[in-house]
Amino acid sequence: MCPLSFSAMRHREAIVQWAYHRHAWRIRERMKTASVALVLCLNIGVDPPDVVKIQPCSRLECWIDPSSVSAPKAMEQIGSNLQMQYERWQPRARYKKCHDPTVEDVKKLCTSLRRNAKGERILFHYNGHGVPKPTANGEIWVFNKTFTQYIPLSIFELINWMAAPSIYVYDCSNAGIIINSFQPFAEQHEHELEKALAAQALAGTQLASQLVSYKNCIHLAACAANEILPMNAQLPADLFTSCLTTPINIALKWYAMQEKLGMVPRIQSELIDKIPGKVNDRRTMMGELNWIFTAITDTIAWNTLPRELFQRLFRQDLLVASLFRNFLLAERILRSHDCTPVSLPALPPCHRHAMWKAWDLVVDLALQQLPDILEQQAAYRQLPFFEHQLTAFQVWLDSESESRTPPEQLPIVLQVLLSQVHRLRALELLARFLDLGPWAVNLALGVGIFPYVLKLLQSSTRELRPVLVFIWAKILAVDPSCQVDLVKEYKYFLTVLQDTSVSKQHRTMSAFVLASIVHNFLLGQTSALQGPLLSICLEQLNDGSWLLRQWLAICLGMLWQNFEKARWSGARDLAHEKLYVLLRDPIPEVRAAAVFALGTFISSVTDRSEEQANNIDRIIAITLLETVGEDMSPLVRLELAAALQWMVLLFESQFVTVYMSEHMNSHTSSLVSCGGERSASITHGLPTPPQSSNSLDRAPHVSMGFSSFIFNMISASAVNVSMGGSGGSSNTTNAIPFQYIFTKLWQGIYNLGQDPYPQVAAKAQKIIGHVRDAALCMITAKEATNATTAGCTGGRDRDRDTEQKLNTSNLGSSSVSLPPSPNTRCNYLGAGGESPPVGGTHAPATGGVGGAAGGGGGAGSAAGFAPASASRWALKLRMSGGGDAQQRKLRTSSMNDEPDGGAGGATAMPSTAPVAAAAAAAAASATGQADGGGNHSARSSGSENNHYTDAANSGKSMQLQPIFQTQFIPWAISYFTRPGKHRYSCAEDGSEEEGQQRWPIDRHSTALRIREFRYLRNKQDRSQALNENHKQRIRLDAFSFVRKTQFTPSLVKLLPYERQIAVAYKEKVLVYDFVRNSVFNYVTEAPLPELTSISKNKSWPHSQSYARLASASQFARVSSFELLNAQDVGLMLVAHDDGVIRVWQSAGSSTTGTASESPMMPATTTATRLISAWDALPRHNYSGNNSYLQRLITDAGGVSGVSGVSCSSNTSLTGIGGGSTGAGLAGASLHSAGISSLASTNIVTAWQQYSQHLVVGSDYYRYLRIWDVERELRLSDLHLGRSETTVRVLSPFEANIRCDLIVAGCTDGSVRIFDKRCPPQSARVHVYLEHSSPILHACLRSEGSSLVTGCTAGKVRVIDIRASRTGADGGGILHQWDAGADITAMACHQQADAVACGNASKISIYSLNGCTQSILRNNEGFMGSKIGYPTCLSFHPYKVQLAVGFVDNTVAVYSPTSVL
Repeated sequence: MCPLSFSAMRHREAIVQWAYHRHAWRIRERMKTASVALVLCLNIGVDPPDVVKIQPCSRLECWIDPSSVSAPKAMEQIGSNLQMQYERWQPRARYKKCHDPTVEDVKKLCTSLRRNAKGERILFHYNGHGVPKPTANGEIWVFNKTFTQYIPLSIFELINWMAAPSIYVYDCSNAGIIINSFQPFAEQHEHELEKALAAQALAGTQLASQLVSYKNCIHLAACAANEILPMNAQLPADLFTSCLTTPINIALKWYAMQEKLGMVPRIQSELIDKIPGKVNDRRTMMGELNWIFTAITDTIAWNTLPRELFQRLFRQDLLVASLFRNFLLAERILRSHDCTPVSLPALPPCHRHAMWKAWDLVVDLALQQLPDILEQQAAYRQLPFFEHQLTAFQVWLDSESESRTPPEQLPIVLQVLLSQVHRLRALELLARFLDLGPWAVNLALGVGIFPYVLKLLQSSTRELRPVLVFIWAKILAVDPSCQVDLVKEYKYFLTVLQDTSVSKQHRTMSAFVLASIVHNFLLGQTSALQGPLLSICLEQLNDGSWLLRQWLAICLGMLWQNFEKARWSGARDLAHEKLYVLLRDPIPEVRAAAVFALGTFISSVTDRSEEQANNIDRIIAITLLETVGEDMSPLVRLELAAALQWMVLLFESQFVTVYMSEHMNSHTSSLVSCGGERSASITHGLPTPPQSSNSLDRAPHVSMGFSSFIFNMISASAVNVSMGGSGGSSNTTNAIPFQYIFTKLWQGIYNLGQDPYPQVAAKAQKIIGHVRDAALCMITAKEATNATTAGCTGGRDRDRDTEQKLNTSNLGSSSVSLPPSPNTRCNYLGAGGESPPVGGTHAPATGGVGGAAGGGGGAGSAAGFAPASASRWALKLRMSGGGDAQQRKLRTSSMNDEPDGGAGGATAMPSTAPVAAAAAAAAASATGQADGGGNHSARSSGSENNHYTDAANSGKSMQLQPIFQTQFIPWAISYFTRPGKHRYSCAEDGSEEEGQQRWPIDRHSTALRIREFRYLRNKQDRSQALNENHKQRIRLDAFSFVRKTQFTPSLVKLLPYERQIAVAYKEKVLVYDFVRNSVFNYVTEAPLPELTSISKNKSWPHSQSYARLASASQFARVSSFELLNAQDVGLMLVAHDDGVIRVWQSAGSSTTGTASESPMMPATTTATRLISAWDALPRHNYSGNNSYLQRLITDAGGVSGVSGVSCSSNTSLTGIGGGSTGAGLAGASLHSAGISSLASTNIVTAWQQYSQHLVVGSDYYRYLRIWDVERELRLSDLHLGRSETTVRVLSPFEANIRCDLIVAGCTDGSVRIFDKRCPPQSARVHVYLEHSSPILHACLRSEGSSLVTGCTAGKVRVIDIRASRTGADGGGILHQWDAGADITAMACHQQADAVACGNASKISIYSLNGCTQSILRNNEGFMGSKIGYPTCLSFHPYKVQLAVGFVDNTVAVYSPTSVL
């Protein structure tokens, strides 16, 4: 099967962060129970009056029989045992016992504990077995000092003494009454405290206490409000307390009592008391039982409780978690004795959970061993509980159901991590679970995975490293805040990254983890820099895994992002030069990552006083522009714009100088050469000249191949160049090379602003708008200074004089000199012909500086002036948002320069203050951003804040803020966030090449079954077509489809596997479906929301530029189109006259329409999505006279030999010599010499699905360009030769057959054959000179041996390319004939014996030997009316069907009629 094109992740989805919901799993307030109050009201020997005890009755209190010893001693032993039982769960707490207390004793105890505990939790344990039951008023009972009376203690008083947070345990009958009374008491207490605090605040007195909230108070009661405690003599009297403090003992005793279970009849209660081991030793029976009990109760709670409640009760406090685990057991045991434990917060019933059966099995297996262990000293055998639970978890993972519920065993899996025996298996299963997506990561973090896997990073076991790296990569992809916890453990991941024995997949994840640790985290960057992270990344940049290369580059970029120390460490290791190799990587994501890393390398140094840093960054910027400036992938070009923005921010004054010079020069050139005609030079924000419907004028691409020239100029500049505003005039000799560099960079940015991909153009336009605003800000500041010194009256007179000069200059200015610095205002205003922005209510705000200058001469300049009462500088102030914020200093050589004194001292005139305020308010409302002082940023970029903020006016600049940010890094991180089935498959076994991006195959997916169906259908269609092609004679005389179109078709093609025809006219490509009678319209997608909103906001200075980007009519005429992925879901590749290629995807099903639809009505269409767009050939370039760059190069010494630069003012730069040629900087002023247009370029394409190569040619360039669509790279440029000829047609490729020959028909009548396997300089293998007229059609047939060619003179040749290639006439010609000198279209079938030639009167179908098979006359057919002559012909790729486009706006398909 042929591979699919544009099927990578970057094409299927938007480059944005993968959407998922992150749950809060961290415990915000991790609590600790610091104090425990043990209040025992037993009054041993005296039963309470309201309880009648049965005989025999339960007597044990804390496993002690009070009747066995004296009452005081028994009381002391019970209290000591209770304390020991609690100390198992919280050994560090402060314990206080209070035996048979009075009210005062309880008060003293509670207040002292609260005083010492401060904000920590206090536990209040109340045993009321020797006092009456609690009252309905919420009172518990204590004693008087003489033990003669029971004294009630209100729960209201108790919570007042205990305060919050607290936990209460009530082991007494009717204990639920206390919980029922607590809530109203707590609410009443909070209400009274709020009133007291409010009264104190009104009185002005100091607040004596703070508001106490009782929401975090926890209550555990042994039974409900109407229940009494069980009195079973086989159970202890304090059964609830025993369940809470000694759960294993009471659970085993209760299990042995159950006759219905009866699995271990030999076990007596006395043996259970002798179970060996300790609770905290998991190798013993007691320890393992406690370990399993913890896992089971955690599992029950996690599967039953809400997530928030589970976090609060089972993860916030160790003692609280232990009590609630044991409370679940108490619920099970007490409910079996008709008693219902109650809690606040209330828990759902858990006593019937299925996991209790697993606990019963564990207890039974353990008790079976107990007699042998005690009697025969047998060794204890570990229980198989965890192994069985891991198997159940694995079964859940293997069931690939999308609707399955979360696994019950997840808390158990976390407990298994404590076992060395099962740890590796548990980690592997946990990794599989986390790979299901962010929801699984959220569940694992919520259940408590974090401390377990963090502790395991201290393990030195090599087997655990890959799986731990995988787990941490999934965690960091969902929750990047974990980087703080991993700073100390970064060396663990460094070890994995450096270990070549680890798989490349896990090394890639290790690089991602390290990148996450250093991402915007200074401590992480510092720690990683101290380790060998930098050197390790640089050593592995040439690894075979593309994903590893990508993340190594991203890791480097994040390491030195805003961290200058790491940048200089990388510079010493030549890190930036080693990253240059990745700029030519076959994977676009790797190239984008390298661009990102180099961009952060530039932005990491903000102090520009070091010339070494400036030189390095200039070299990097030029290299980026040369290498990826014409990259096929929009992803890479967008990152290039993001990287170049830092050059603009750091060297703002240089770009302002270039902008003003180009703006002024282009306008001057238009006045001189055109005499006032509309100029189309690089004016960046002036109104664009009207564009024809067939082409879109563009500025030339930045020419490539200047590296050595730039490097030599930089290295030759020994004298430091002033980078300030007057740097241009301080040293002309040294300033010119740098000015040339910034001009080149500026033109590259401008070309990105005209990029065919809307997102790239929109971001680059923000950079252009930033420079435009900086220039406007500087001009306004200078005008404000002059206006302040001159006064109001003089300023008005000067304004009138200046307006008169402006009008004069607009009409007759002839020459402009290069300004020495960006602060030169007079020359710019007086000679550049710039008009002030329109103010007031007379007209809306224009797009930037000199809004009328680009409109062509001075015709509209005078009309744009505001009333005389407002000065021009005030109007500019209004345009840019006004206020003191404009008076900032432009970025120059150093980030720490003092502000400009002249601009800083300027003040606004009283008459213009309202104007400035109104402008500031309008800007604030338009952009939604304003600072605290009410002054808006001087630049008019509506989506960004001021990039140069002052810290308390100290003159020290804060960290630079980008003009815009891309989503590449969040999108790249999302690769690890998404489920495994949504990531590329790995090639660890060597079966696949690691450089490929292939999706994993889901054998059970519906998409795979649909694809298999298409494969079988396509195979059957090709087989049937092959059988039909073997017929002796074929007659094409029947219409199978005919339809009117809106305009004359220029191209038609039949789709190979669908009953559809694609028709192109003007800027559209439409696909008509024969069966459904529907239309797919491949034209333009909806404008970007940000562009649409900006373009509608007329008050925003950039609205006109963005309106041009958002308009749907900016496409040039369709010159060629190809159907990609025809064997699957097809994509439409459309080539336009301006050299732009766009790839479209149809979204959704089409809307049906009628065949009688009016041709003038818009076609019924479906939504389309733009997948990719790029400049397949260099944009048209024209050399204008007096170009600023030409004069710059000439002044620098007449630099010659620079590839792609022409200093001629009249010679057009034609595309000879590859991608960098034909795009020289000499064309900086597009049409500035008055050249309106050249003939439209005819772009021809040939698509080969098998190799995913696209061959592009043009009648404007003398070479063929081959693009690798899979890698999104330009493979090579194949030169046609020395003759002055260009490509006119290309032979189509067979879709599923490998073919390395390219056949190009040229305008001089030659047919040239190229071999892609050969080097570009020797790729041309043969030239056929059989025609003297331009080639009309060329077709290399599917067998690969015969070539059919035809020219405009009607000569048709069938050539055997295997024949001897001597220069003899007629060598290799099999057949030839004359089809008539008036043919307008021609087509040849690649498999069948058919050649179609059409002229004004007929369409003739010939066989390959020249015999006429059938004739289609233009007045025949069932329609009965005469149709026009054909404009285009095309055969079906497999079937014998002919598609014809006629000049009378008709498209038809002819099908064969069988001949008997």
